[in-house]
Amino acid sequence: MKFKITIAIAILFATLIAFSCKQDDSVVSSSATASISTLNCSSTTFSATPVAGTAFTGTATVPYTGGNGGAYATGTAVASSGVTGLTATLAAGTLASGTGSVTFAITGTPATSGTATFAITVAGQSCTISMTVNTASSGSSGSSGTGTTWSIDTDITNIVSMAEAFKATLSSTQITSLQDTYNKAHAQKWSNLPEGLYRGRSGLQTSTLSTAQWTAFYNLLKVATSSVTNEGNAEYLGILAADDYLNSIGGGSDYGSGNYYIAFIGTPSTTGLWCLQIGGHHGTIIYTYNGGKMTGGTPSFRSTEPFPTYTWKTVTYNPIQQEQTTLSNMLKGLSSTELTTAKRSSAQNDLILGPAQDNKFPTTKTGVKVGNLTTAQQELVLAAIKTYTDDLDDKAAAAVYAKYKADIADTYISYYGTTSLTSSGDYVLIDGPNVWIEFSMQGGIIVKNANHPHSVWRDRKADYGSN
Repeated sequence: MKFKITIAIAILFATLIAFSCKQDDSVVSSSATASISTLNCSSTTFSATPVAGTAFTGTATVPYTGGNGGAYATGTAVASSGVTGLTATLAAGTLASGTGSVTFAITGTPATSGTATFAITVAGQSCTISMTVNTASSGSSGSSGTGTTWSIDTDITNIVSMAEAFKATLSSTQITSLQDTYNKAHAQKWSNLPEGLYRGRSGLQTSTLSTAQWTAFYNLLKVATSSVTNEGNAEYLGILAADDYLNSIGGGSDYGSGNYYIAFIGTPSTTGLWCLQIGGHHGTIIYTYNGGKMTGGTPSFRSTEPFPTYTWKTVTYNPIQQEQTTLSNMLKGLSSTELTTAKRSSAQNDLILGPAQDNKFPTTKTGVKVGNLTTAQQELVLAAIKTYTDDLDDKAAAAVYAKYKADIADTYISYYGTTSLTSSGDYVLIDGPNVWIEFSMQGGIIVKNANHPHSVWRDRKADYGSN
């Protein structure tokens, strides 16, 4: 009997050990680190080309094969060799199961022209990416553009009133972060990168705001932007909510409406020079006022992920969808011959004049001249432009639209990819004596197997209020 009991105990003990091993195996499997088979540095694409001696913010997209679906964290900054002064930082994400790509933020000021190289490592694989750096006189310059400056009637009294009301809700420490003397260099501190990859924005971070302060912020945003459906105020609220959505699905703390900033660059006034800047990952507002007029409403950056629609806290949003639809209608309104003329000679993987690409308007326009199109076709171009000018307050929006309409005959449109503007790599440019609008469809970063747009509106003469 004792022998039988001993055997039973031994069997039970062995079973417990086996069960324990199974549990351990499960833990190891669930915490497997991200891995890939091949990192293809030779196929890297860059969002823009840096210029020697000029501050640069951009991205490098590096494809890979053999991804295992594992998550990976933000990397350590890798300094450039060859041309020094730049760093590459891996953005956190989740690998695809199979083929995909990872994104590096490239920032800094290149010391010289030439080739900057970065020795990168992702998920156990290493290679070197090479990035061309132009000389200050190469590439596209045309710094001042060919248009005219702004002096636009705006709702300045209400804008200043709401700016002062917002400021009155803040503590002295918050006011110190918010308020600055006017300095164009501070207005130029904007990016489309998430918080973990770009922490150089001017102003007060919205994560510090109380509920009452958020309300005062919204009141200011409402009077400074238009009331047009899905444009202006509604569009920006949708962009803020999209960042909260990305945070909720695993994007991490780099995403969220608390990672946006508001700055008063110069003191809000109905007579003096000042700038209202609101910016974060996927939305940048830079509105310049002087002498009671709006002297600049650009650069203006918009994007959203997911795209085209999403629901957050029972509300359905579709920011940027009207822009995509009207730009696509504009292209689809062209004849096959006109589309051939409008087709760009090479792919444009991201925006030409995105963040840190100030004063680099090309001197030569390419594509189809709008003045050679029918009246109906010109109206399609104007409808697309209006989705951008309608981001300004209602009074200023009407005046700026009229300004661009007067220039429409001397405006050009060009594109690359498909006319639907829904596929990664699709791109379109509207380039006039004043107006400059780009729309570029990008692959998903947090929302995998989907695309999202980047879009910038600039003005050849009025960026930063012509300062």
